[in-house]
Amino acid sequence: MRWIRLLAALIRAKFKEKVKATDTVQLSFNVWVTDVDVSIMNHAAIMTLFEIGRLDFMVRTNFFSVANKNKWYFPTQAISVQYYRPLKMFQKAQLFSRISYVDEKWIYVEQKLMKNDKVVAACLVKNTIKKGRTTVSTFEIMEALNVKEVPNKKYDLIKTHELETAQMNTHLIENWDV
Repeated sequence: MRWIRLLAALIRAKFKEKVKATDTVQLSFNVWVTDVDVSIMNHAAIMTLFEIGRLDFMVRTNFFSVANKNKWYFPTQAISVQYYRPLKMFQKAQLFSRISYVDEKWIYVEQKLMKNDKVVAACLVKNTIKKGRTTVSTFEIMEALNVKEVPNKKYDLIKTHELETAQMNTHLIENWDV
């Protein structure tokens, strides 16, 4: 059922007001019956909402059109999520998405899921853009989206995320003792 929500959000995004890539985008939604396990929204449903927020952002900033024209795709390298509160069936909430940091290779997107001005979950996503096996410079992407000033201040959260990702790769990929 989540693919229905994804498809519906993608279609709705095409008819929404366009935004700049430096804007914060907000989506409102209700928790569906199919989103809950026993009584609260499950993690998979929350991750789907985060994906919907990023898709909405990409459509509304015109990134999807530019990517399609240039045959770019955008794999996610890492996602870090923290869950703080549950969402129950039929509750209303808001999802906020924005680009927080861009360097030559990576685009970091921050997302917050909120209910009644309280954070339900927060997410940091590290993405890159590819054309075939070649990594496309994020500055080329920002230029195509007519972004003059990219968020390029690498604050502590980004530094910590990169350190944790490197440590995770070392332990889980290179040194996993089975």
